[in-house]
Amino acid sequence: MRNCGIVCEYNPFHTGHRYQIERALELGASNVFCVMSGNFVQSAMPAFCDKAIRAECAVHGGANAVIELPAVYATASAGYFAEGAVKIISKIKDISHIAMGATTSADIILRLAEIKVNHAAAYNERVKSYLKSGKSYNFACGQALTELYGSITDNSEVQSVIQEPNNMLCIEYIAAIDKHAANIEPLIIKRLGATHNSSATDGDYISATVIRREAENNRFDEVNKFVPYFFGRMTEQLKHHSPDIGAYKKAALFALKCLSAEEISDLRNCSDGMEYLIKNLNAASFDDLIKSAELKKFGKKRIERLLLDCLLGIKKEYMSMPFVTRLLACRSDFDFKLLPEFVKISNADIKAAAAECKSVLEVDERATALYNTLCGIDGGYYNYSLVKV
Repeated sequence: MRNCGIVCEYNPFHTGHRYQIERALELGASNVFCVMSGNFVQSAMPAFCDKAIRAECAVHGGANAVIELPAVYATASAGYFAEGAVKIISKIKDISHIAMGATTSADIILRLAEIKVNHAAAYNERVKSYLKSGKSYNFACGQALTELYGSITDNSEVQSVIQEPNNMLCIEYIAAIDKHAANIEPLIIKRLGATHNSSATDGDYISATVIRREAENNRFDEVNKFVPYFFGRMTEQLKHHSPDIGAYKKAALFALKCLSAEEISDLRNCSDGMEYLIKNLNAASFDDLIKSAELKKFGKKRIERLLLDCLLGIKKEYMSMPFVTRLLACRSDFDFKLLPEFVKISNADIKAAAAECKSVLEVDERATALYNTLCGIDGGYYNYSLVKV
C-alpha cells in the first residue's frame, strides 16, 4: 500500500475515527489523506463544531493531511458525496487505497457493490419503481440491492447490511472508485463498538451522534473519554459559539418562500414535480414542512437537503462543474507535492483559481458566511489559515 484516502466528517472526531486511521497505517499506508466535510455535513445541517478543530484532531490522530470536501458534495446524497470525495482522492500522488468503515464483512459489501456497478440498468429500474410507489430513496436503493443479491438465500442478512448507513456508503465509495479511479482499491475496515447513530454509551467506542447529543445537553463529562483531542477547546467553543439550529431552520424556510417554483426546480435535490408540492404547502415551520404528508415519498433527508439548496443556491449543474478546494490541516513535514493541483494551500491560490471554479466556490463562500453567522462569529471563507501540527 502507498497512500490511502479516508472520506470523513469527524463531527466530531472520536476514538473510532482514530482507530480507523491507525488501522490504515498498520496495514501499510505511507500517508493517510482525509477528505472532510467543512461547515455543513451530509445531513444538510451545520457541523457540530469548527472545521479547523476537527481537521487538527485528525492530524493528531494520525492523518498526514486533511482536505476540505466542497459543500456541494459534502451536503449531497450518498452517491454524490462519495463521487466528490473520490474525485479528490483519485488525484493524490501515489494513491492506492481508500479506507472505509463497515459493520459487516468485506465480502458482502464487495458483492453488493459489484451488483450496483455491473447490473446498473436492473438496479436503476428497481430504484425508480420504488420511488414512484412512494418509498424513500434509501429504501429504494436497499430494496433493489436485496432483490438483485442472488448468492445467499437468507435475504434477512442483506437487509441488516443495507440498513446500516456506513455499509451503504461503502457501496457508494466502491461504485465511485469504479467510475473515477480504477487504480484505487477499497480497504474495508470493520467498525468497532457502536454503529452509526447508535445511542449506546458503553465500551471504548461510541457514535458521533451520542457525543453530539450529550454535548447539546451540557453533559460533556459523559463523553470526554471518547473525544481524544482538544475536548476543552471544543466544549468551550460550543458553549459560546455553537451553531444556532433554530435560526438555521427559520432561515431555510425563509429562503424557500423567497423562491418561485421554477427557481426551485433548478436546485440540486428537486425533481418529479417536487417544486410545486413544496411551494403549495403552507408550513409554519421547518419541522412542519419536513413532516408533511404531501412530501413523505421524497424522504426526510432529501427535503432537508432541498431546503439547504434554497439557502446556499446549489443548482443541479454544479455537480458536474470544476472546483477548487483547500488543504485544511497537515503535519509540519508534509510534502505538498502529493496534493492534486486543485487543492490549494493558501487563500491567494484559491482566489487565483476562482474564475474557472466560480459557481462551486461561491457555494463554499456562502456556506462559511452562513455558518459563522449561526455561530455568532465574524469572518468568511478566506479568514482561514492552514493548520500545521
